[in-house]
Amino acid sequence: MPSPSPTPDPTATPSPSPSPVPTATPSPSPTPAPTATPAPTGWDHLNALDNTKTGWYYVPAFPLGADLPAVIPESVHKLVQASHALWQEADPDGKPLYLTMDEGYEFQNLTDGILDIARDKEVPITFFITGSYLARNPERVLRMVQDGHLVVNHTQRHPNLPDLLASEGPEAVLSELTQVEDAFRQLTGQDMARYMRPPEGSYSERMLALLDQAGYRTVFWSYAYRDWLTDDQPDPDAALEKALDNLHPGSILLLHAVSETNQKILPRLIDAARERGYRFLPLTSLTAP
Repeated sequence: MPSPSPTPDPTATPSPSPSPVPTATPSPSPTPAPTATPAPTGWDHLNALDNTKTGWYYVPAFPLGADLPAVIPESVHKLVQASHALWQEADPDGKPLYLTMDEGYEFQNLTDGILDIARDKEVPITFFITGSYLARNPERVLRMVQDGHLVVNHTQRHPNLPDLLASEGPEAVLSELTQVEDAFRQLTGQDMARYMRPPEGSYSERMLALLDQAGYRTVFWSYAYRDWLTDDQPDPDAALEKALDNLHPGSILLLHAVSETNQKILPRLIDAARERGYRFLPLTSLTAP
């Protein structure tokens, strides 16, 4: 629930979602789901693309606290542009923030408190859920939808997608997503918007191209921190200071909902960000350049 040069900053450590336990005017809707047309011959051209596995990372801009955007290597920027992936807004209007949370499993009912805070503060959240989370927490997923949050795809089993692509091919990768979509539709009667976050933040050129061509918008982030270890939680005051130091217009913030620290600091984070002129928007308001 981040690797090559330049050397990643500690704040840019990849932020894998916890492994599953046995487990404001919106832009146009994401691209409609592809049909079930068999794909074997349709993906042959992807074999020419590099499938080297890379972990997502960003580098915070300095000085901290100056509302400056994060940066990524130019080579990664080109991949992101080519695949229409999102990680921060390129040319934000004012000071928007996009709050996202990964849900691999439920821990101490923390999501309930997070949803209460979001309701009271009127803040939209994008929840990236696994199939196992949906199966074990259908009432929470229904509440997310009913409260007006965006619920999207973090794969069925939380596999490393470049590895899966190499070992089992494109159909296996897409099946990880369609299984979640099918279960979401059965639960809610709605189609799941076609945003996805790769488990572990792991990607490759081939994987990004596959997802883009299948109609998915891959979503990374421009702020995350080491918050997913439930038995080694960050100090709340230090965590809040780190988050506020890294705020920048158009940022996609990744927090893990298994973090007790995140639940504790969320009200103060929202209030402090708003005092600095930031506004929280749904991810559907952000489009790739």
